[in-house]
Amino acid sequence: MDAALGRALSQLPTAEPSLAEARRLLAQRREEFPEPMRVALVGRVSAGKSTLVNALLGEPVMATGQTELTLNVCRLRHTPTPELTIHYQDGRIARAAAATVEELANLTAHHRTADPAFLAAVDHAVFGYPSPRLADFDLIDTPGLDSVFASDTASTLSYLRLRGPELDPDAGSEPAVAAAARERARKADALVHVFSSRGRSAGEDELLRDFKRAATELTSPITAIGALTKVERYWRHDRQDVLAVGRTVADRLMREGGANRQLYELRPLASLVGAAAGSFTGQDFADLTALATDITPALLTRKVGFGPGFAGDALDGFPVPAPRRASLLDRFSAHGITLACDLIRQGIDDPAELRRELHGRSGMTGFWQLLRDHFVLRADLIKLQSLISEADELAARSGGAVDPRLRRATVEITEMAYQEHAFDELTVVRNHYAGMLRFSLADAADALRIVGERGYSAALRLGLPSTAPSEQLSVRARERSGHWAALAIDPACSGPTRRACRVVQRSLDALIAATATG
Repeated sequence: MDAALGRALSQLPTAEPSLAEARRLLAQRREEFPEPMRVALVGRVSAGKSTLVNALLGEPVMATGQTELTLNVCRLRHTPTPELTIHYQDGRIARAAAATVEELANLTAHHRTADPAFLAAVDHAVFGYPSPRLADFDLIDTPGLDSVFASDTASTLSYLRLRGPELDPDAGSEPAVAAAARERARKADALVHVFSSRGRSAGEDELLRDFKRAATELTSPITAIGALTKVERYWRHDRQDVLAVGRTVADRLMREGGANRQLYELRPLASLVGAAAGSFTGQDFADLTALATDITPALLTRKVGFGPGFAGDALDGFPVPAPRRASLLDRFSAHGITLACDLIRQGIDDPAELRRELHGRSGMTGFWQLLRDHFVLRADLIKLQSLISEADELAARSGGAVDPRLRRATVEITEMAYQEHAFDELTVVRNHYAGMLRFSLADAADALRIVGERGYSAALRLGLPSTAPSEQLSVRARERSGHWAALAIDPACSGPTRRACRVVQRSLDALIAATATG
Protein backbone atom coordinates (compact mmCIF):
# COMPACT_ATOMS: atom_id res chain seq x y z
CA MET A 1 0.00 0.00 0.00
CA ASP A 2 2.77 2.44 0.90
CA ALA A 3 4.53 1.76 -2.40
CA ALA A 4 1.33 2.25 -4.40
CA LEU A 5 0.58 5.55 -2.67
CA GLY A 6 4.17 6.61 -3.27
CA ARG A 7 3.78 5.89 -6.98
CA ALA A 8 0.49 7.81 -7.02
CA LEU A 9 2.12 10.82 -5.35
CA SER A 10 4.98 10.73 -7.85
CA GLN A 11 2.42 11.48 -10.57
CA LEU A 12 1.47 14.79 -8.87
CA PRO A 13 4.19 17.46 -9.19
CA THR A 14 4.53 19.73 -6.17
CA ALA A 15 4.89 22.75 -8.45
CA GLU A 16 1.41 22.34 -9.94
CA PRO A 17 -1.19 24.30 -7.88
CA SER A 18 -4.15 22.53 -9.51
CA LEU A 19 -2.92 19.20 -8.08
CA ALA A 20 -2.19 20.51 -4.58
CA GLU A 21 -5.43 19.24 -3.01
CA ALA A 22 -4.99 15.75 -4.47
CA ARG A 23 -1.37 15.64 -3.34
CA ARG A 24 -2.24 16.80 0.17
CA LEU A 25 -4.99 14.19 0.48
CA LEU A 26 -2.85 11.30 -0.78
CA ALA A 27 0.08 12.33 1.43
CA GLN A 28 -2.22 12.44 4.44
CA ARG A 29 -3.71 9.03 3.64
CA ARG A 30 -0.22 7.58 3.14
CA GLU A 31 0.77 8.83 6.58
CA GLU A 32 -2.44 7.56 8.20
CA PHE A 33 -2.70 4.15 6.54
CA PRO A 34 -0.37 2.27 8.95
CA GLU A 35 -2.18 3.74 11.96
CA PRO A 36 -4.79 1.74 13.90
CA MET A 37 -8.32 1.75 12.56
CA ARG A 38 -10.54 4.59 13.78
CA VAL A 39 -13.99 3.72 15.07
CA ALA A 40 -16.32 6.65 15.83
CA LEU A 41 -19.37 6.52 18.11
CA VAL A 42 -22.21 8.69 16.82
CA GLY A 43 -25.78 9.21 17.97
CA ARG A 44 -28.19 11.57 19.63
CA VAL A 45 -27.49 13.53 22.80
CA SER A 46 -27.48 11.32 25.92
CA ALA A 47 -27.54 8.12 23.87
CA GLY A 48 -24.75 6.83 26.11
CA LYS A 49 -21.73 7.24 23.82
CA SER A 50 -19.28 8.27 26.56
CA THR A 51 -20.61 5.59 28.91
CA LEU A 52 -20.11 3.06 26.12
CA VAL A 53 -16.51 4.21 25.64
CA ASN A 54 -15.84 3.73 29.36
CA ALA A 55 -17.48 0.30 29.32
CA LEU A 56 -15.41 -0.74 26.31
CA LEU A 57 -12.16 0.43 27.90
CA GLY A 58 -13.01 -1.01 31.30
CA GLU A 59 -12.20 2.22 33.14
CA PRO A 60 -13.66 5.73 33.51
CA VAL A 61 -11.96 7.85 30.87
CA MET A 62 -14.81 9.99 29.49
CA ALA A 63 -17.05 12.29 31.55
CA THR A 64 -20.62 10.98 31.83
CA GLY A 65 -23.89 12.17 33.34
CA GLN A 66 -27.61 12.67 32.87
CA THR A 67 -27.23 15.91 30.91
CA GLU A 68 -25.50 16.83 27.68
CA LEU A 69 -21.80 16.76 28.51
CA THR A 70 -19.52 16.01 25.58
CA LEU A 71 -18.52 19.17 23.76
CA ASN A 72 -15.49 18.40 21.64
CA VAL A 73 -14.81 15.48 19.37
CA CYS A 74 -12.24 13.35 21.19
CA ARG A 75 -10.08 10.63 19.67
CA LEU A 76 -8.69 8.10 22.14
CA ARG A 77 -5.61 6.14 21.11
CA HIS A 78 -3.03 3.88 22.75
CA THR A 79 0.20 5.48 23.98
CA PRO A 80 2.76 4.24 26.54
CA THR A 81 2.00 7.19 28.83
CA PRO A 82 -0.96 9.62 28.97
CA GLU A 83 -0.79 12.61 26.66
CA LEU A 84 -3.31 15.16 25.41
CA THR A 85 -3.07 16.90 22.02
CA ILE A 86 -5.46 19.77 21.23
CA HIS A 87 -6.15 20.67 17.60
CA TYR A 88 -7.53 24.20 17.21
CA GLN A 89 -9.87 25.49 14.52
CA ASP A 90 -7.12 27.77 13.19
CA GLY A 91 -4.66 24.90 12.71
CA ARG A 92 -2.64 25.34 15.91
CA ILE A 93 -1.65 22.22 17.83
CA ALA A 94 -0.86 22.08 21.55
CA ARG A 95 0.49 19.02 23.35
CA ALA A 96 0.58 18.20 27.04
CA ALA A 97 2.61 15.25 28.22
CA ALA A 98 1.55 13.33 31.33
CA ALA A 99 -2.05 14.42 30.79
CA THR A 100 -4.72 13.12 33.14
CA VAL A 101 -8.26 11.85 32.70
CA GLU A 102 -9.44 14.89 34.65
CA GLU A 103 -7.79 17.24 32.13
CA LEU A 104 -9.62 15.43 29.35
CA ALA A 105 -12.89 15.79 31.26
CA ASN A 106 -12.24 19.51 31.68
CA LEU A 107 -11.83 19.82 27.94
CA THR A 108 -14.75 17.70 26.79
CA ALA A 109 -17.46 18.44 29.35
CA HIS A 110 -19.70 21.52 29.33
CA HIS A 111 -20.19 21.59 33.08
CA ARG A 112 -16.48 21.49 33.90
CA THR A 113 -15.25 24.65 32.23
CA ALA A 114 -15.60 28.39 32.69
CA ASP A 115 -13.97 29.32 29.38
CA PRO A 116 -16.44 28.75 26.54
CA ALA A 117 -14.31 30.82 24.16
CA PHE A 118 -11.46 28.33 24.57
CA LEU A 119 -13.74 25.37 23.96
CA ALA A 120 -15.23 26.99 20.88
CA ALA A 121 -11.73 27.45 19.46
CA VAL A 122 -10.96 23.72 19.74
CA ASP A 123 -11.58 21.53 16.69
CA HIS A 124 -10.87 18.17 18.34
CA ALA A 125 -8.69 16.51 20.95
CA VAL A 126 -6.52 13.39 20.80
CA PHE A 127 -6.05 11.67 24.15
CA GLY A 128 -3.27 9.11 24.31
CA TYR A 129 -3.83 6.56 27.05
CA PRO A 130 -2.05 3.31 28.02
CA SER A 131 -5.09 1.05 27.69
CA PRO A 132 -4.46 -2.38 26.12
CA ARG A 133 -7.96 -2.22 24.63
CA LEU A 134 -6.87 0.72 22.48
CA ALA A 135 -4.17 -1.40 20.88
CA ASP A 136 -6.64 -2.76 18.31
CA PHE A 137 -8.24 0.50 17.20
CA ASP A 138 -8.75 4.14 18.15
CA LEU A 139 -12.12 5.23 19.54
CA ILE A 140 -13.68 8.59 18.65
CA ASP A 141 -16.26 10.01 21.05
CA THR A 142 -18.49 12.73 19.59
CA PRO A 143 -21.08 15.26 20.77
CA GLY A 144 -24.69 14.43 19.99
CA LEU A 145 -25.70 14.99 16.38
CA ASP A 146 -28.85 16.75 17.63
CA SER A 147 -27.07 18.89 20.21
CA VAL A 148 -28.85 21.98 21.45
CA PHE A 149 -25.44 23.60 21.10
CA ALA A 150 -25.30 24.18 17.34
CA SER A 151 -21.51 24.47 17.43
CA ASP A 152 -21.28 20.97 18.93
CA THR A 153 -23.17 19.42 16.05
CA ALA A 154 -21.08 21.41 13.61
CA SER A 155 -17.94 20.13 15.37
CA THR A 156 -19.02 16.52 14.96
CA LEU A 157 -20.05 16.91 11.33
CA SER A 158 -16.88 18.82 10.47
CA TYR A 159 -14.54 16.33 12.10
CA LEU A 160 -16.26 13.30 10.60
CA ARG A 161 -16.86 15.14 7.34
CA LEU A 162 -20.51 14.20 7.42
CA ARG A 163 -22.74 16.35 5.25
CA GLY A 164 -25.90 17.55 6.97
CA PRO A 165 -28.30 20.48 6.83
CA GLU A 166 -26.84 23.95 7.10
CA LEU A 167 -26.76 25.12 10.69
CA ASP A 168 -28.26 28.44 11.64
CA PRO A 169 -26.57 29.33 14.96
CA ASP A 170 -29.02 32.18 15.60
CA ALA A 171 -32.02 29.88 15.15
CA GLY A 172 -30.35 27.01 16.98
CA SER A 173 -30.97 24.50 14.20
CA GLU A 174 -30.77 20.91 15.37
CA PRO A 175 -30.24 18.35 12.58
CA ALA A 176 -31.38 14.88 13.61
CA VAL A 177 -29.26 11.77 13.22
CA ALA A 178 -31.18 10.88 10.04
CA ALA A 179 -30.18 14.15 8.43
CA ALA A 180 -26.63 14.23 9.73
CA ALA A 181 -25.25 10.72 9.10
CA ARG A 182 -25.60 10.81 5.32
CA GLU A 183 -22.43 9.05 4.36
CA ARG A 184 -19.61 7.11 5.95
CA ALA A 185 -17.34 9.26 8.06
CA ARG A 186 -14.09 9.90 6.27
CA LYS A 187 -12.04 10.77 9.31
CA ALA A 188 -13.25 7.54 10.86
CA ASP A 189 -12.86 4.18 9.18
CA ALA A 190 -15.99 2.72 10.76
CA LEU A 191 -18.97 3.83 12.83
CA VAL A 192 -20.87 2.60 15.86
CA HIS A 193 -24.38 4.07 15.78
CA VAL A 194 -25.56 4.39 19.39
CA PHE A 195 -29.25 4.21 20.31
CA SER A 196 -30.44 4.40 23.90
CA SER A 197 -33.22 2.10 25.15
CA ARG A 198 -36.24 3.76 26.76
CA GLY A 199 -37.50 0.98 29.02
CA ARG A 200 -41.28 1.15 28.43
CA SER A 201 -43.53 0.14 25.53
CA ALA A 202 -44.29 3.80 24.79
CA GLY A 203 -40.57 4.50 24.95
CA GLU A 204 -39.92 1.66 22.54
CA ASP A 205 -42.32 3.24 20.04
CA GLU A 206 -40.38 6.49 20.37
CA LEU A 207 -37.11 4.62 19.90
CA LEU A 208 -38.54 2.94 16.79
CA ARG A 209 -39.42 6.36 15.36
CA ASP A 210 -35.86 7.59 16.01
CA PHE A 211 -34.44 4.45 14.46
CA LYS A 212 -36.61 4.77 11.35
CA ARG A 213 -35.49 8.36 10.89
CA ALA A 214 -31.88 7.23 11.07
CA ALA A 215 -32.24 3.98 9.13
CA THR A 216 -32.25 5.41 5.62
CA GLU A 217 -29.10 7.41 6.36
CA LEU A 218 -27.01 4.72 8.03
CA THR A 219 -23.98 3.38 6.24
CA SER A 220 -22.94 0.02 4.84
CA PRO A 221 -22.97 -3.03 7.16
CA ILE A 222 -19.30 -3.40 6.27
CA THR A 223 -18.49 -0.19 8.13
CA ALA A 224 -21.36 0.25 10.60
CA ILE A 225 -22.53 -1.58 13.72
CA GLY A 226 -25.34 -0.49 16.04
CA ALA A 227 -25.37 -0.47 19.85
CA LEU A 228 -28.62 -0.44 21.84
CA THR A 229 -27.35 0.92 25.15
CA LYS A 230 -28.74 1.14 28.69
CA VAL A 231 -30.88 -1.99 28.41
CA GLU A 232 -30.78 -2.03 32.22
CA ARG A 233 -33.92 0.06 31.88
CA TYR A 234 -35.80 -3.09 30.91
CA TRP A 235 -35.15 -4.59 34.36
CA ARG A 236 -38.09 -5.45 36.62
CA HIS A 237 -38.23 -7.58 39.73
CA ASP A 238 -39.92 -10.34 37.68
CA ARG A 239 -37.90 -9.80 34.49
CA GLN A 240 -34.19 -9.73 35.10
CA ASP A 241 -32.70 -11.01 31.81
CA VAL A 242 -32.34 -7.54 30.33
CA LEU A 243 -30.11 -8.65 27.45
CA ALA A 244 -32.83 -11.04 26.23
CA VAL A 245 -35.39 -8.22 26.33
CA GLY A 246 -32.91 -5.94 24.59
CA ARG A 247 -32.37 -8.54 21.87
CA THR A 248 -36.13 -8.65 21.22
CA VAL A 249 -36.23 -4.85 20.95
CA ALA A 250 -33.12 -4.77 18.73
CA ASP A 251 -34.60 -7.39 16.40
CA ARG A 252 -37.77 -5.35 16.12
CA LEU A 253 -35.82 -2.21 15.30
CA MET A 254 -33.82 -3.97 12.61
CA ARG A 255 -36.94 -5.59 11.15
CA GLU A 256 -39.37 -2.69 11.35
CA GLY A 257 -36.91 0.19 11.39
CA GLY A 258 -35.45 -0.69 7.99
CA ALA A 259 -31.74 -0.83 8.88
CA ASN A 260 -31.04 -4.44 7.91
CA ARG A 261 -29.01 -3.29 4.93
CA GLN A 262 -27.25 -0.44 6.71
CA LEU A 263 -26.07 -2.04 9.97
CA TYR A 264 -24.18 -5.29 10.28
CA GLU A 265 -25.82 -5.89 13.65
CA LEU A 266 -27.64 -4.01 16.41
CA ARG A 267 -26.27 -5.36 19.69
CA PRO A 268 -28.10 -4.83 23.04
CA LEU A 269 -25.74 -3.76 25.84
CA ALA A 270 -26.10 -3.22 29.57
CA SER A 271 -23.62 -0.37 29.19
CA LEU A 272 -24.15 1.11 32.66
CA VAL A 273 -23.19 -2.21 34.23
CA GLY A 274 -20.24 -2.49 31.84
CA ALA A 275 -19.00 0.97 32.82
CA ALA A 276 -19.55 0.30 36.53
CA ALA A 277 -17.55 -2.91 36.22
CA GLY A 278 -14.48 -0.88 35.33
CA SER A 279 -14.91 1.85 37.91
CA PHE A 280 -16.23 0.43 41.18
CA THR A 281 -14.06 0.95 44.26
CA GLY A 282 -13.05 -1.22 47.18
CA GLN A 283 -15.78 0.46 49.23
CA ASP A 284 -18.34 -0.37 46.52
CA PHE A 285 -17.27 -4.01 46.61
CA ALA A 286 -17.60 -4.08 50.38
CA ASP A 287 -21.07 -2.50 50.17
CA LEU A 288 -22.23 -4.97 47.52
CA THR A 289 -20.88 -7.83 49.62
CA ALA A 290 -22.80 -6.55 52.66
CA LEU A 291 -26.02 -6.31 50.65
CA ALA A 292 -25.50 -9.81 49.26
CA THR A 293 -24.70 -11.28 52.67
CA ASP A 294 -27.06 -9.48 55.02
CA ILE A 295 -30.17 -8.99 52.86
CA THR A 296 -32.21 -11.81 51.36
CA PRO A 297 -32.35 -11.86 47.53
CA ALA A 298 -36.13 -11.38 47.52
CA LEU A 299 -36.00 -8.37 49.85
CA LEU A 300 -33.10 -6.76 47.98
CA THR A 301 -34.85 -7.21 44.64
CA ARG A 302 -38.06 -5.73 46.00
CA LYS A 303 -36.36 -2.74 47.63
CA VAL A 304 -33.97 -1.90 44.81
CA GLY A 305 -36.96 -1.95 42.46
CA PHE A 306 -38.29 1.14 44.24
CA GLY A 307 -35.51 3.19 42.65
CA PRO A 308 -35.11 6.45 44.59
CA GLY A 309 -36.75 4.81 47.59
CA PHE A 310 -33.82 2.40 47.79
CA ALA A 311 -31.50 5.37 48.21
CA GLY A 312 -33.58 7.00 50.96
CA ASP A 313 -33.14 6.96 54.72
CA ALA A 314 -36.23 4.89 55.49
CA LEU A 315 -34.77 1.40 54.90
CA ASP A 316 -34.39 -0.11 58.35
CA GLY A 317 -31.86 -2.87 58.76
CA PHE A 318 -29.91 -2.19 55.58
CA PRO A 319 -26.17 -2.45 56.23
CA VAL A 320 -25.18 0.24 53.70
CA PRO A 321 -25.81 3.95 54.44
CA ALA A 322 -28.26 5.80 52.21
CA PRO A 323 -25.68 7.99 50.40
CA ARG A 324 -23.68 4.93 49.36
CA ARG A 325 -26.85 3.09 48.29
CA ALA A 326 -27.70 6.11 46.14
CA SER A 327 -24.25 6.02 44.58
CA LEU A 328 -24.53 2.31 43.79
CA LEU A 329 -27.97 2.76 42.24
CA ASP A 330 -26.82 5.68 40.11
CA ARG A 331 -23.82 3.85 38.69
CA PHE A 332 -24.86 0.18 38.65
CA SER A 333 -28.64 0.52 38.15
CA ALA A 334 -31.11 -1.82 39.89
CA HIS A 335 -30.17 -4.59 37.46
CA GLY A 336 -26.44 -4.15 38.14
CA ILE A 337 -26.87 -4.23 41.93
CA THR A 338 -28.93 -7.41 41.90
CA LEU A 339 -26.60 -9.05 39.37
CA ALA A 340 -23.46 -8.18 41.35
CA CYS A 341 -25.03 -9.44 44.59
CA ASP A 342 -26.11 -12.68 42.91
CA LEU A 343 -22.56 -13.25 41.69
CA ILE A 344 -21.15 -12.59 45.18
CA ARG A 345 -23.63 -15.08 46.67
CA GLN A 346 -22.45 -17.63 44.11
CA GLY A 347 -18.94 -17.40 45.53
CA ILE A 348 -17.16 -14.48 43.91
CA ASP A 349 -15.06 -12.87 46.62
CA ASP A 350 -12.47 -11.03 44.52
CA PRO A 351 -13.07 -7.58 42.97
CA ALA A 352 -11.10 -8.45 39.82
CA GLU A 353 -13.23 -11.53 39.22
CA LEU A 354 -16.41 -9.54 39.76
CA ARG A 355 -15.21 -6.99 37.22
CA ARG A 356 -14.66 -9.71 34.61
CA GLU A 357 -18.06 -11.30 35.25
CA LEU A 358 -19.97 -8.01 35.13
CA HIS A 359 -18.17 -6.93 31.98
CA GLY A 360 -19.03 -10.20 30.29
CA ARG A 361 -22.64 -10.31 31.44
CA SER A 362 -23.20 -6.72 30.38
CA GLY A 363 -22.50 -7.80 26.81
CA MET A 364 -19.41 -5.61 26.58
CA THR A 365 -16.85 -8.43 26.23
CA GLY A 366 -18.75 -9.85 23.28
CA PHE A 367 -19.27 -6.41 21.77
CA TRP A 368 -15.56 -5.66 21.90
CA GLN A 369 -14.88 -8.95 20.13
CA LEU A 370 -17.54 -8.10 17.52
CA LEU A 371 -15.86 -4.76 16.78
CA ARG A 372 -12.49 -6.45 16.50
CA ASP A 373 -13.67 -9.33 14.30
CA HIS A 374 -15.84 -7.23 12.02
CA PHE A 375 -13.72 -4.10 11.71
CA VAL A 376 -10.11 -4.69 12.70
CA LEU A 377 -9.52 -7.94 10.81
CA ARG A 378 -10.50 -6.21 7.56
CA ALA A 379 -9.10 -2.78 8.46
CA ASP A 380 -6.77 -2.50 5.47
CA LEU A 381 -9.54 -3.46 3.07
CA ILE A 382 -11.94 -0.90 4.54
CA LYS A 383 -9.26 1.79 4.34
CA LEU A 384 -8.49 0.81 0.76
CA GLN A 385 -12.16 0.95 -0.18
CA SER A 386 -12.40 4.45 1.32
CA LEU A 387 -9.24 5.55 -0.45
CA ILE A 388 -10.50 4.34 -3.83
CA SER A 389 -13.75 6.25 -3.30
CA GLU A 390 -11.79 9.39 -2.47
CA ALA A 391 -9.60 8.94 -5.55
CA ASP A 392 -12.71 8.63 -7.72
CA GLU A 393 -14.13 11.80 -6.14
CA LEU A 394 -10.91 13.69 -6.81
CA ALA A 395 -11.20 12.81 -10.50
CA ALA A 396 -14.91 13.62 -10.58
CA ARG A 397 -14.29 17.05 -9.03
CA SER A 398 -12.02 17.91 -11.93
CA GLY A 399 -15.01 18.05 -14.26
CA GLY A 400 -14.95 16.83 -17.83
CA ALA A 401 -11.22 17.28 -18.49
CA VAL A 402 -9.33 15.23 -15.91
CA ASP A 403 -5.65 16.06 -15.65
CA PRO A 404 -3.77 13.00 -17.08
CA ARG A 405 -1.41 13.07 -14.08
CA LEU A 406 -4.34 12.88 -11.67
CA ARG A 407 -5.83 10.06 -13.72
CA ARG A 408 -2.56 8.12 -13.54
CA ALA A 409 -2.43 8.69 -9.78
CA THR A 410 -5.95 7.36 -9.28
CA VAL A 411 -5.17 4.34 -11.47
CA GLU A 412 -2.24 3.48 -9.17
CA ILE A 413 -4.72 3.36 -6.28
CA THR A 414 -7.64 1.58 -7.93
CA GLU A 415 -5.38 -1.11 -9.37
CA MET A 416 -4.67 -2.25 -5.82
CA ALA A 417 -8.24 -3.56 -5.65
CA TYR A 418 -7.61 -5.87 -8.59
CA GLN A 419 -4.51 -7.31 -6.96
CA GLU A 420 -6.26 -8.37 -3.75
CA HIS A 421 -8.67 -11.30 -3.73
CA ALA A 422 -9.75 -10.18 -0.26
CA PHE A 423 -11.05 -6.99 -1.87
CA ASP A 424 -13.17 -9.12 -4.23
CA GLU A 425 -14.52 -10.91 -1.14
CA LEU A 426 -15.36 -7.56 0.41
CA THR A 427 -17.21 -6.59 -2.78
CA VAL A 428 -19.34 -9.74 -2.47
CA VAL A 429 -20.26 -8.75 1.09
CA ARG A 430 -21.05 -5.17 0.06
CA ASN A 431 -23.17 -6.29 -2.91
CA HIS A 432 -25.07 -8.72 -0.70
CA TYR A 433 -26.07 -6.01 1.76
CA ALA A 434 -26.95 -3.72 -1.16
CA GLY A 435 -29.44 -6.34 -2.40
CA MET A 436 -27.59 -6.88 -5.68
CA LEU A 437 -27.11 -10.67 -5.41
CA ARG A 438 -29.86 -13.12 -6.42
CA PHE A 439 -29.10 -16.08 -4.19
CA SER A 440 -31.34 -18.30 -2.12
CA LEU A 441 -31.15 -17.67 1.62
CA ALA A 442 -29.03 -20.79 2.07
CA ASP A 443 -26.60 -19.86 -0.73
CA ALA A 444 -26.36 -16.26 0.52
CA ALA A 445 -25.46 -17.49 4.01
CA ASP A 446 -22.94 -19.93 2.54
CA ALA A 447 -21.33 -17.25 0.34
CA LEU A 448 -20.96 -14.80 3.23
CA ARG A 449 -19.42 -17.47 5.41
CA ILE A 450 -16.95 -18.61 2.71
CA VAL A 451 -15.72 -15.07 1.94
CA GLY A 452 -15.04 -14.45 5.63
CA GLU A 453 -18.00 -12.43 6.85
CA ARG A 454 -18.44 -14.75 9.85
CA GLY A 455 -14.72 -15.19 10.55
CA TYR A 456 -11.47 -15.85 8.75
CA SER A 457 -10.38 -19.31 9.91
CA ALA A 458 -10.85 -22.23 7.49
CA ALA A 459 -13.28 -23.87 9.91
CA LEU A 460 -15.48 -20.78 10.21
CA ARG A 461 -15.46 -20.22 6.45
CA LEU A 462 -16.55 -23.81 5.88
CA GLY A 463 -19.09 -23.94 8.70
CA LEU A 464 -17.24 -26.62 10.68
CA PRO A 465 -16.13 -26.84 14.32
CA SER A 466 -12.79 -25.27 15.17
CA THR A 467 -11.53 -28.76 16.06
CA ALA A 468 -12.25 -30.18 12.58
CA PRO A 469 -9.15 -31.94 11.15
CA SER A 470 -7.57 -30.87 7.86
CA GLU A 471 -8.99 -33.87 6.02
CA GLN A 472 -12.56 -32.93 6.97
CA LEU A 473 -11.92 -29.30 6.01
CA SER A 474 -10.57 -30.39 2.64
CA VAL A 475 -13.56 -32.64 1.92
CA ARG A 476 -16.01 -29.85 2.79
CA ALA A 477 -14.09 -27.29 0.70
CA ARG A 478 -14.16 -29.58 -2.36
CA GLU A 479 -17.85 -30.32 -1.90
CA ARG A 480 -18.72 -26.62 -1.67
CA SER A 481 -16.45 -25.86 -4.64
CA GLY A 482 -18.50 -28.22 -6.81
CA HIS A 483 -21.71 -26.52 -5.72
CA TRP A 484 -20.43 -23.02 -6.53
CA ALA A 485 -18.87 -24.12 -9.82
CA ALA A 486 -22.31 -25.31 -10.90
CA LEU A 487 -23.92 -22.03 -9.80
CA ALA A 488 -21.32 -20.01 -11.72
CA ILE A 489 -22.47 -21.52 -15.03
CA ASP A 490 -26.16 -21.53 -14.19
CA PRO A 491 -27.99 -19.36 -16.80
CA ALA A 492 -30.09 -17.93 -13.96
CA CYS A 493 -26.96 -16.29 -12.53
CA SER A 494 -25.71 -13.17 -14.26
CA GLY A 495 -24.00 -9.86 -13.57
CA PRO A 496 -22.92 -9.32 -9.93
CA THR A 497 -24.39 -12.71 -8.92
CA ARG A 498 -22.22 -14.63 -11.39
CA ARG A 499 -19.15 -12.61 -10.43
CA ALA A 500 -19.87 -13.38 -6.78
CA CYS A 501 -20.02 -17.11 -7.60
CA ARG A 502 -16.56 -16.91 -9.14
CA VAL A 503 -15.16 -15.04 -6.15
CA VAL A 504 -16.58 -17.68 -3.80
CA GLN A 505 -15.03 -20.37 -6.00
CA ARG A 506 -11.60 -18.73 -5.79
CA SER A 507 -11.96 -18.48 -2.01
CA LEU A 508 -12.70 -22.21 -1.91
CA ASP A 509 -9.71 -22.93 -4.16
CA ALA A 510 -7.51 -21.14 -1.62
CA LEU A 511 -9.08 -23.16 1.21
CA ILE A 512 -8.50 -26.41 -0.70
CA ALA A 513 -4.83 -25.51 -1.17
CA ALA A 514 -4.46 -24.47 2.46
CA THR A 515 -6.07 -27.61 3.87
CA ALA A 516 -4.03 -29.82 1.53
CA THR A 517 -0.82 -28.44 3.02
CA GLY A 518 -2.25 -28.29 6.53
